[in-house]
Amino acid sequence: MKSRHLLVALTLGLGLSLTLLWLLSGRLSANAAPAEELRVCLNGCSYSSIQAAVDDASSGDVIKVVAGIYTDVHVRPRNDIAATGLVTQVVYISKTVTIQGGYTTNNWTTPDPEANPTTLDAGSQGRVIYITGDISPTIEGLRITGGDASGLGGDGSFFGQDAGGGIYIISATAIIKDNYVFSNTAEYGGGIYQSLGAGKVSENTISENFASGEGGGVGLYESTALLDNNLISHNTSSWGGGLYLHSSPAALIDNIITANVSTGRGGGGLFLWWSDAVLTGNRIISNTSPWNINGGIHVFSSSPALTNNVIVGNQSGGIQIEGRSDLHLLHNTVADNGTDGIGMYVTHYIDLWGTPMYASVALTNTILVSHSVAISITGGNTVTVNSVLWHNTPITVSQSTTATVSVQNQRTGDPAFAADGYHLTIGSAAIDNGVDAGVVTDIDDEPRPASVGYDLGADEIWHSIYLPLISRSYQP
Repeated sequence: MKSRHLLVALTLGLGLSLTLLWLLSGRLSANAAPAEELRVCLNGCSYSSIQAAVDDASSGDVIKVVAGIYTDVHVRPRNDIAATGLVTQVVYISKTVTIQGGYTTNNWTTPDPEANPTTLDAGSQGRVIYITGDISPTIEGLRITGGDASGLGGDGSFFGQDAGGGIYIISATAIIKDNYVFSNTAEYGGGIYQSLGAGKVSENTISENFASGEGGGVGLYESTALLDNNLISHNTSSWGGGLYLHSSPAALIDNIITANVSTGRGGGGLFLWWSDAVLTGNRIISNTSPWNINGGIHVFSSSPALTNNVIVGNQSGGIQIEGRSDLHLLHNTVADNGTDGIGMYVTHYIDLWGTPMYASVALTNTILVSHSVAISITGGNTVTVNSVLWHNTPITVSQSTTATVSVQNQRTGDPAFAADGYHLTIGSAAIDNGVDAGVVTDIDDEPRPASVGYDLGADEIWHSIYLPLISRSYQP
């Protein structure tokens, strides 16, 4: 009986303690200072400089910025891969704040970045935005331009380059949303560079940025960031015209990656270097590289998962897979990547010690049409194809005698694309010719399958089903 009484006493004591803690936490929350709203405009507001508002802000505060062009740059202590030296930028952020553009002095409630453009222009005097530390800031509704990272360093990789012309992020879990990032320059990550953090880059237009090295639009290093619903276009770099991922298992979802240019090593749209990324629902279209094998994507010693992606109209070539890679591709459309381009090129890489590194690739439910060669495989590599549509390609598979290749459930016929080059139309040879690969939606988030079988490629066509009209008479 003593033990039971002791247990009851302990239980009551614990309950009282938890109750007191709950009451105390509520009192502390009630007494905590609420987030403040700091207002910035060029004339007549409490702040005329975004940096001044950030300096005065507390964690959680919201900084609202009126339309205008903000060109003031500021020098601050460096805090990235080194803790000494100085960096120059329009805004230096080391606390969790929200910066929103698109306001007017008559409306501080509803921002409209298109009607009220809020531009941060570094004028090539430094970066536009520098974000550092274990923080979670939000940058939203801004036009970010004129950034130049020359001489500012910041890249943590072995390249050690000047990183992040428009936005530089290190260690932080930042949200970069609904911004226009354009005409910025760096060696690595012309538009945006992120290192060591997670974060989210969402619904931005990232255009006409330049990197002399890697990642004209976006460069990631050791980052697990999510990039979704961005337009990444007309950017230029040597490696990865649109994006370059180094050691970054990031997620790329529903982005449009188009009209980017690689001038050197390749990967006009995207370059993956030791990056086991996830690519879902992306449209990688009309990018360019100087090689005839990797205008769309270059994969080097990476094991990404590609599902429901469109790799179409890139000059030259669709996908190059090189080195120690293990890829799984489900329901992708790879089409018309140059008149002399190869749809998919799989090759080995010999490291500094003379050891060859080989790739293994598995493709399921793929449309692979309109190339000079659909798949080209060098010796020692392995490619397994299950359920594929060939069309208008002189050589479907070109392989070395020492390559291991398995192709089953082959189909031949016109995919009958719509004008966009990847949606299916009635009569397509891709309809109902796939296998169950466990993918339950398509690139438009419509359910799979739509009919008796799974469609090949990224799109699952939905067409009208007419049911007979049944008349019934009911007796009262």
